[in-house]
Amino acid sequence: MGEVRRALLSVSNKEGLADFAKGLYDLGFELTASEGTASFLRAQRIPVRNLEEVTGIGSILGGRVKTLHPKVHAGILAIPTNAQHAKDLAAIGAERFDLVVVNLYPFEATVAQGASTEATIENIDIGGVALLRSAAKNAEHVAVVSNPRQYPDVLDELRRTGDLSRQTRDRLALAAFARTSEYDAQITNWWQHVAGYEVTTEPYLRMALDKAQDLRYGENPYQKAAFYRNEDDRNLSLADAEKLHGKELSFNNLLDFDAALALAVDFRDPVAVIIKHGNPSGVAVRDRLAEAYAVAYAADSKAAYGCVAAFNRTVDLDTVKGMKGHFIEGIIAPDFAPDALERLRKRENIRLLRPRGTWEPRPSWHVIHIRGGFLVQTTGAPTLAPEELKVVTKARPTDDQVRDLLFATAVCKHAKSNAVVLAKDRATVAIGAGQVSRVDAVRLAVMKAQGHAAGSVLSSDAFFPFRDGIDEAAKAGVAAILQPGGSIRDPEVVDAANEHGIPMVFSGVRFFKH
Repeated sequence: MGEVRRALLSVSNKEGLADFAKGLYDLGFELTASEGTASFLRAQRIPVRNLEEVTGIGSILGGRVKTLHPKVHAGILAIPTNAQHAKDLAAIGAERFDLVVVNLYPFEATVAQGASTEATIENIDIGGVALLRSAAKNAEHVAVVSNPRQYPDVLDELRRTGDLSRQTRDRLALAAFARTSEYDAQITNWWQHVAGYEVTTEPYLRMALDKAQDLRYGENPYQKAAFYRNEDDRNLSLADAEKLHGKELSFNNLLDFDAALALAVDFRDPVAVIIKHGNPSGVAVRDRLAEAYAVAYAADSKAAYGCVAAFNRTVDLDTVKGMKGHFIEGIIAPDFAPDALERLRKRENIRLLRPRGTWEPRPSWHVIHIRGGFLVQTTGAPTLAPEELKVVTKARPTDDQVRDLLFATAVCKHAKSNAVVLAKDRATVAIGAGQVSRVDAVRLAVMKAQGHAAGSVLSSDAFFPFRDGIDEAAKAGVAAILQPGGSIRDPEVVDAANEHGIPMVFSGVRFFKH
């Protein structure tokens, strides 16, 4: 772009601006700035001229129009080697800008603060976005700085070489277009909310995500992977969770931490959750966290090897002592007692995460890529209550059985379909998940129960299409069953439960997780 001589500055966030502008001035830049930015720089005793000296007009419409002027954008978009461009600049008395420094009105922060619609609209930047796009478009000849974090590197390169390389200008242009894209996505999503659209009925889905971190690889070593942060989803965000100890997080670690967190927040009482390959292998609710962990781990100790554990209470030393000899990839919890953390840190590789926010379920949306597009669905699920269950058999479940059936269902909705959960005394006995037939899910759960299925209750994530699943449960001694109902063979299935004397209830709610 030749020797840098003129810079245009118009920023909302003044962080680092004084040092950056002073550095530019010392390098021989002529600084021009919009009114607010110019006042700030003068207060720092940095020579600068007001933009209105270039345009001949100050800000109008209460500040809605400041930089939208032909002399400004012509000076940014002009190609110096183009003779006609040079003539056009001379005709309107405009000068070229070699460097444009802009950051935008804090729209996202305004929304986060719960500002009124009117105040939020006033924080939709127009001129700043136009400046960024003009400068980025002309990256061959103009450098665009869109984030204060870029100041040190830009100054360093200018001091070392007197110029910015084309590679640097391209990188800066890419960042500018990414910023305007992100900004417009935030505005689009907010405006759709104001207009009353629900999550899955939005006419436009706009996602602008910043990379939180590169990952070593994906599910397998031959797959490349990264983790991108969603600024709209900050509560209990894994992107913002504090890693207190352990190795770097892998793709599979993050999937398991997410599954563990989603299940743990579904419980109000102290709960321990054990996740392996995205599925729960053991879950238990107890008054003491250490006891909950012991019961949850014992539900399938073989599967728990290399697991991720989640707790919805502060992890104490007694709970950590109960982990002795257990290979655990990671633990996620609201907090860790100091003595518990000290002991856990003696394990070199275990990953410890402490997410920020409120530990409660919060409806969001789930995006899945398929060939040709994306499927989007809400994540909120109904919570069943005892009075909503319909008893369809002659035998009625006891209050304790209803309690355990609801517990088993809360776990079952987090297990991959087809899934059944055996539970007793608010703890899983065994889980049969990811089967292509429901009867096989029952058989798998019974097999994993290793003779302890008798007296347990069974929850199924979807209806029983045949009576064979009931027959298998009866053979194992299952004491009560919950299922959604809705099969054309419901009468046959109910008859099977009556034959075996097993109370069965219909919930009317299916919990598939493909």
